[in-house]
Amino acid sequence: MKAGFIAVVGRPNVGKSTLINKLVAEKVAIVSDKAGTTRDNIKGILNFGENQYIFIDTPGIHKPKHLLGEHMTNSAIKILRDVDVIVFLLDGTQGISTGDKFVMEKVMGAKATPRILVVNKIDKMSDEELVLKRKEIKEKLGEFDGIIEISGQYALGLHKLLNILEPFLEEGIKFYPDDMYTDMPMYRVITEAVREKILQRTREEIPHSVAIEIINVKKRPNGKDKFDINIYVERDSQKGIIIGKNGAMLKEIGTEARKDIQTLIGKEIYLQLWVKVKDDWRKKKPFLKEMGYHIDKD
Repeated sequence: MKAGFIAVVGRPNVGKSTLINKLVAEKVAIVSDKAGTTRDNIKGILNFGENQYIFIDTPGIHKPKHLLGEHMTNSAIKILRDVDVIVFLLDGTQGISTGDKFVMEKVMGAKATPRILVVNKIDKMSDEELVLKRKEIKEKLGEFDGIIEISGQYALGLHKLLNILEPFLEEGIKFYPDDMYTDMPMYRVITEAVREKILQRTREEIPHSVAIEIINVKKRPNGKDKFDINIYVERDSQKGIIIGKNGAMLKEIGTEARKDIQTLIGKEIYLQLWVKVKDDWRKKKPFLKEMGYHIDKD
């Protein structure tokens, strides 16, 4: 019996959340095609054979442009000090960028922590491209304790990833029960589900300008629990987009989020969604703290 904590890091939108959801075979992290979807570290727990792999989905590491971005990057960097191994995920279809090198600088700051380089999206690459990618990695990023190629979307190579991680797990321990696949609280599951549906249905600046807060919960022992939820945006124009014509967009977001939540928590609920404007909330420390984001530097 072995167990260990594995941080999955990389620049935004390389497939970290998709990979962890596939590994755990449950929807732990919300997924969209927008960069910066993940805002906090989220654990996905996989019990495989006698081993327990605790994957930590981290926000994409980037140079922040506002206080929320600072929180996201700091959250990812801090966790590197406390894990057993770091998985550095690259999008194999793209050249190694300054963003990847920035992530590598932070990974190297973890000193002796073992580092595994994972090339993602091989389903879109030829054998020749894979050979060139390995050469590029060695030239631009240096040496790793292991390199492996996978497709997170199609679950290709995941058993090989587990095998390469297994030697770095700690002997004789399990941290979580066998039936637990995440440590995310139920209320967090609810707010993330709502945010995911907004990400999937809006574009441009809207996804990054949204914050979700449960403002009231009405428990009903003999009926469905009711959750009142505020959706915060930064401008009136964004509010109009999320509400949609005659409230159609907001109704669609609520319906789809409710379906996902009920599947995840195993019970039926009611959702009541409200949209509020909070000017430039991503730059305001008091509001960010109120929303549970820790933005103070070390």
